Amino acid sequence: MRTSTALQVTMVIQESMRLYPPSPFISREALEDIKFGNINIPKGVNLWIPITTLHRMPEIWGADADELKPERFARGIFGACSFPQAYIPFTTGPRICLGQKFAMVELKILLSLLSKFTFSLSPKYHHSPAFRITVEQKYRMNLVIEKAQ
Repeated sequence: MRTSTALQVTMVIQESMRLYPPSPFISREALEDIKFGNINIPKGVNLWIPITTLHRMPEIWGADADELKPERFARGIFGACSFPQAYIPFTTGPRICLGQKFAMVELKILLSLLSKFTFSLSPKYHHSPAFRITVEQKYRMNLVIEKAQ
């Protein structure tokens, strides 16, 4: 299947956000007693949803859940996994990030500008994502930047 450049960029962004969402978790408070399947959740209980774990579950994303495979989004979010509601890089519900559409457009513009350069990791680079309030690099990210030919 041939895909447009815009779709390819979107796929890369979505897959990157799946593996490294901006926030590693979300928390929500039960505002009333809830029965979720056979689980009773009393009013006032705080629920913590680990987005990074949810986005890497093989039962949802397949055996290659830990691999960067942008093509899994070739048919959109609903075609990417067995439970599309599990894709929540900007969280979900009434507290969903208001700036998510702006952030996606901003990312696409930034990537189009950066396409005029080539980037490679410095030999000093050590892959070490840190899951704090946001997902960030624990150590410096050393890049080699050159103007594209």
